[in-house]
Amino acid sequence: MIGPMTILILIGVILFYIINKISTIRLEEINALEDKRKTLINKYEYMVNQRNDLQNQLIKKEQALTTLRNNETGLKTISAKDLDMSEIDENEKISRYLIQEGKITLEQNENTLKKMNVLQMDYLGACLALGYIDLETAKRTMKINKISIKTKPMN
Repeated sequence: MIGPMTILILIGVILFYIINKISTIRLEEINALEDKRKTLINKYEYMVNQRNDLQNQLIKKEQALTTLRNNETGLKTISAKDLDMSEIDENEKISRYLIQEGKITLEQNENTLKKMNVLQMDYLGACLALGYIDLETAKRTMKINKISIKTKPMN
């Protein structure tokens, strides 16, 4: 009777040891996952805060840009007259002004100069026809550079 009782106690001790070891491993893994979760939450909160800061900066910069665009006393634009280009024709004055203001690129300028004869238009008309500038930009350019609109007499 002692033999089976000893075996039963031995099996119970071994079973207790195995369950204890499994529980210990499980707790270690749960703690490791909890630490990882906390780290990820901290990274997420940092990223959210940084995104919010960047969005706020973007809003402020867009507001500042809008203010500069809408403010008549803001950035002073330089006209062709201010550049003292009296010896240069109006098309050259306008092209330099538009490039300086960043309204067109050098490639667009070259393309416009090439297409002017084909389209039989002046520089601003060719830029408008090619879609490089809008009507508002053309009107503003004409106003700043004091360009008179030349109309052809009707026969």
